[in-house]
Amino acid sequence: MKNKISAAFAALCLTVSPLEAQDLKTTTWSSFGVSFKAPSDITIEDDSEEGYIVSTPTYYITVQLLEGEGLKRSELASELKNIATDDEITEQSSVTEFELPQFYGVRLQGICDTEQCLYSYLLAKDESCGFYVSITYREKNDKKPEDILNSFKLEE
Repeated sequence: MKNKISAAFAALCLTVSPLEAQDLKTTTWSSFGVSFKAPSDITIEDDSEEGYIVSTPTYYITVQLLEGEGLKRSELASELKNIATDDEITEQSSVTEFELPQFYGVRLQGICDTEQCLYSYLLAKDESCGFYVSITYREKNDKKPEDILNSFKLEE
């Protein structure tokens, strides 16, 4: 009996692991020289000066240049909250600040229609540019959107 349970557990682990171990690969929005890691099976839907949109059956990632000149780091949180409210994001988390090697950022999570979503503003530390990032996904406890967001960088 013990061997049957061990074999069943091993089989379960082998079938679950590939789902969780989906590789992330670097993708680049060449118009503005920003890159990030995204699921390896992405489809590029838009790669123009208007935006960079990639998707899989599980994730939909939008990156756009922040509009308006002179957006200051101190304004990021209130501006992100405003856009999330305008987009009618429900069950919004509080806005949290974070820092990446090349960006200052703010983020919040909530529900966009029926999907989970992560909204973020990233402002380059040298103030050369800023980006709006939206990631919609299915599972509430999915950690991959955070991994995607934390991988943003400017190409050199």
